[in-house]
Amino acid sequence: MKKVKNKKNKSLAILIFVIPSAMFLLSFASVPLYNLFCKVTGYGGTTQESSSPSEIILDQKIKVRFNADRERNLGVYFQPEKRSIITKLGKTNSVEYKVSNKTKKAIQAIASYNVTPQKAGIYFNKLDCFCYEENTILPGETISLPVTFFISPDLYKDPNTKEIKSITLSYTFFNTDNINVRNFK
Repeated sequence: MKKVKNKKNKSLAILIFVIPSAMFLLSFASVPLYNLFCKVTGYGGTTQESSSPSEIILDQKIKVRFNADRERNLGVYFQPEKRSIITKLGKTNSVEYKVSNKTKKAIQAIASYNVTPQKAGIYFNKLDCFCYEENTILPGETISLPVTFFISPDLYKDPNTKEIKSITLSYTFFNTDNINVRNFK
């Protein structure tokens, strides 16, 4: 009887140690795992990164809108050169965003992005992007920030995206003094 009780106590002690340890380790792995999940599924409007343009271009067209926001009191003017384009699915497009420093001091800023509707994120493929790159904008300086992308032809084939007639790519500029850039990516 005593051996059985000791064995149960050992099992309980191991469980008490293993479960919190596993939860602690999982807490560190959750951010990279969530980022991987978003990149694979497009969840939350996360776009895909592509190293080469689409080989397939369909005649089906879609409107792509461009939006620019900035952190309050950042002191920059931030806008896309074009508010929208109409493009064929699979066609490579380049659009520039302009950012002008309206202050008397250099500003270091970084941009995050998202795509709406969120379910379109998996079909939005970036070839080149200024997102998550720290930019220094000198006083009075205006710089161009290019984005090169294509909308995957698979968007047309997905029955869950048949109603999508337009996609919005939205960037938000943040002052890097207010954030930890290493955790931002």
